[in-house]
Amino acid sequence: MSEKALNKAVEFAQALRAKIILLHIVDDRIVPPSDTIGFVSDEQPSLEIAKTQLIRILKQGAELMLKDRISKVKQMGIEISFMMGVGSPAEEIVIISESEHVDLIIMGSRRLNEIFKNVALGSVARRVSEIAKCPVMIIH
Repeated sequence: MSEKALNKAVEFAQALRAKIILLHIVDDRIVPPSDTIGFVSDEQPSLEIAKTQLIRILKQGAELMLKDRISKVKQMGIEISFMMGVGSPAEEIVIISESEHVDLIIMGSRRLNEIFKNVALGSVARRVSEIAKCPVMIIH
């Protein structure tokens, strides 16, 4: 979550006495699926173990990175929890938001130059806004 998006979520939480769920998704598409790797190597089990280890390392890194942010929000008296998912980011955000009965998704979008602005919203933020069943606020 971008710093600006978290700040906006804090504003809403303070005004509405709401809870924040800080969500981080590890995109597992960065690691080739096992069936694809099978064409390249006979060492499929060891490559699957490597994929699992990489995802675990990415999760740990995200938790460390977000630890200070979570602590600061808690010090403000706002209830905040941290959740993590693995998969396609947009789809995982929507799945978790539905299972947690989220009323509003607040997320950042990447800033790109003027030429790429329409494409910039194109990835995760645009997809979430298209498929989410609750309102989505995108912070630039």
